[in-house]
Amino acid sequence: MSATTLIKKHMIRPFLNGGTSAEPRWIQIKKATENTINMNPSTEDRDYISDEQPTTELIAYKLGVSYGVTTYKGEPDFELFYDLYKNRYTGSDAQKDFLLVYLFDSVEATPEGEDEPVKYYFAQKWNSTIVVNDFNTVGTVIDVDVNANGTPTEGYVTIAANGEITFTEGEMPAGD
Repeated sequence: MSATTLIKKHMIRPFLNGGTSAEPRWIQIKKATENTINMNPSTEDRDYISDEQPTTELIAYKLGVSYGVTTYKGEPDFELFYDLYKNRYTGSDAQKDFLLVYLFDSVEATPEGEDEPVKYYFAQKWNSTIVVNDFNTVGTVIDVDVNANGTPTEGYVTIAANGEITFTEGEMPAGD
């Protein structure tokens, strides 16, 4: 019999790249109070001659997440969003890599030549456009939308003892 696990908020971790593509610096979005991943499905109704009623076809998804980040000066997630707000970045300057790490979807494997096993977590990475909607100084929240662009790159991450994460494109290693 398999055990079931309730997936809780801390088991899906969102990150934005505060560095470059060549040298990513993954910043976890920590101080948000919401993490609803909106799939934003795109559908089309097709009225086939053989059917009495039109058929709805699912065409694509356009992932997006809205975050209200509490305004703690010094917190890396607020500082990243505040920089976007302060400089009113547009176009490619408003784009960051967005990474979702699924901590409940993992395997443990011992890399070749190593003695200790490593935990690998499934992850999806998108180029994304960050839209700063408002900076509520009374409510102490900066509201942003993270809009995923294009097709995600699937892979896995490892988390070092110091909390630093490394994303690798491709399938997760086979578990031990």
